[in-house]
Amino acid sequence: MSATISLTFGSLALDSTNNITISRISEKSGKPVQAYNIPVTDGAIAETAKLGPKAITVEGDIAGTSYDNLRTNLDTLHSGLMNGLQKLTKDNERYIYCQLKDFSYAYDHLSRRATWSAQFIAHYPFWLSENPGSSVTSPSSGVGYQVTNNGNAPTRVKVTITPTAQMADACQFENTTKGQTFQYRGTVAANQALEVDNRYDTDDFEVLNNSADDHDNFEGDFVDLNAGANTVEFTGTASTAVSLLWRDAWY
Repeated sequence: MSATISLTFGSLALDSTNNITISRISEKSGKPVQAYNIPVTDGAIAETAKLGPKAITVEGDIAGTSYDNLRTNLDTLHSGLMNGLQKLTKDNERYIYCQLKDFSYAYDHLSRRATWSAQFIAHYPFWLSENPGSSVTSPSSGVGYQVTNNGNAPTRVKVTITPTAQMADACQFENTTKGQTFQYRGTVAANQALEVDNRYDTDDFEVLNNSADDHDNFEGDFVDLNAGANTVEFTGTASTAVSLLWRDAWY
């Protein structure tokens, strides 16, 4: 199905239901590259930078039937934008978490129309699929299999490992495509879950053994997926269920 336009910030609809017309949406991403000059020679040393936060600017106008009505509509818009970290959407398929940085408005006509501009900052600078991707399997130990991130940017993954027999210091998971590996040195009881969450559910790294924190027994990388096909590999107790959850991601 084709995507349909859906402009929202949290529960606030940025459309005609709130007397709003959007005129422009712009995005700005950047990598804060640090470069250091080399004495007595041309050139510099530059680090390999990572993406910084994404800035998204939304501009439009808002209408009213009278001064009082226009003021009320502006109040509704302003208060709706002040609700902290929220999902911003442009369509029904993708979203990005962001918060308001700046808001300004000006009256075109004191009793009929005002123009406004809002700038949002997304600390995690990727658009995410509304529908999560998943893989649930009981893989052969040490044998790779493929999972696919259908976006064009890397994405975070939550790995859940549930053995059918006790698993003691016998668990490794790897994304061989990215060269990322983690090992768990603790003991997971039969039919209990080990969750290694690279900020899929929250903004915190989590290692949970039967819902209890156990970072102390974790070594290695919190895994993510490249855009496209990734080969992942579980090494551990036979007949273990391995579940992956992620959201396809776009720049």
